[in-house]
Amino acid sequence: MGVAVLKKIPRNSTYGLDGVSFFVANLQAAFGPFVAVYLTGEQWTQGEIGVALSIGSVTAMACQVPAGAIVDALRNKRMVAEFSIVAIIISCLIMALMPQRLPVAIAEILHGLASCTLNPAISALTLAVVASWITLNPDKATGALGARFGRNASFAAVGNAISAGLMGAVGYWSSARATFFLGAIMAAPGLIALRMIETVGTPPDERASALAEGETPQKARGASLLKLLREPGLFAFALCVVFFHLSSAAMLPLAAGQVTKDAGRASEIVIAACILAPQLLGAVLSPWIGRWAETIGRRPVMLVSFAALPLRGVLLSLTSDPWLIVPVQMLDGISSAAFGVMLPLVAADLTRRSGHFNLCMGVLGLAMGLGASFSTTLAGLVADRSLRDAFLLLAAAGGCCVLLVALLMGETREPRNNDTPASA
Repeated sequence: MGVAVLKKIPRNSTYGLDGVSFFVANLQAAFGPFVAVYLTGEQWTQGEIGVALSIGSVTAMACQVPAGAIVDALRNKRMVAEFSIVAIIISCLIMALMPQRLPVAIAEILHGLASCTLNPAISALTLAVVASWITLNPDKATGALGARFGRNASFAAVGNAISAGLMGAVGYWSSARATFFLGAIMAAPGLIALRMIETVGTPPDERASALAEGETPQKARGASLLKLLREPGLFAFALCVVFFHLSSAAMLPLAAGQVTKDAGRASEIVIAACILAPQLLGAVLSPWIGRWAETIGRRPVMLVSFAALPLRGVLLSLTSDPWLIVPVQMLDGISSAAFGVMLPLVAADLTRRSGHFNLCMGVLGLAMGLGASFSTTLAGLVADRSLRDAFLLLAAAGGCCVLLVALLMGETREPRNNDTPASA
């Protein structure tokens, strides 16, 4: 059902969402590992690299909730996405031209700002497109949102895989510095794709539901905000998000630093493979994850897919062979693909009654920033003494994430009387 619905959504919006997801949605996923390779070549220590990466994470963490509130108040979500893309381009250019302490910090701050607004803005645009279509076709809505978020994640994974492959090739044949020039070039077409998206406002059902109850928009926003903050599922999921990124954020940067020392000039190719292979796997899995989430529920999908996190950390602690790291990184394709689909999907579930989708995404983004900043800093400092212990620490955090999903997370999918599996 979900796939059939996607074919009926206006083509311009469909292709626009596909394009922006392909070109820029997950470009930041490749940014960290190549920064680690680049700065290692500039004689930075693992601890210094961890602190540099944490600057961007802390920036994103501090801006997530205010950014979510501002985006909720703005009707034009596309403008936010355009600002984010431009910030990514500028951060890539600064990193390439000035690999000193202060410029790198400025680039990480810009990248952090973009990270806290880009994906939520794209998710809000997606929600607006699907909600507008569902308003006109309520009898055909089953599975539409999960299928569209799955398609977003799939195009983002393919785009990230291609960009990682190109950046790795450029790094090998030219220099690590050239990868950031290429990153700036690859982000630019996303600005064109954004212009193809026709629906750019707040999903219409948020305002309509409030006014139907006889409230003014201002009173409705205040009441729904309090309702959102009292939502028990928000705290549980936010805690899961913290531990997910505490486990995941530092794994590839740590592996990248080790690969740079062991693989020499071939390090860019190995790192590109470590990004390329999981992203291709994620591209295949993401649409199915979206459909499974709509049919069997969010919680079972998260339990199975997030279990790849602790397994990945344990396996990375057992090998230092650069080419064995590549198949281990395939596990990232499972967990990251599931997270990319589940984050906006669960946020939409949690804001079904209260609205404030972007604020919810901001709160969850804050949880991401907390986990990522502690991950890169703690793991970087531990890795200066023992790389194996750092990976085991990250694996333990991944195990905590799985336990939290099992013990705290309830099913957020809205119960349906006539659930039918999504057709292929």
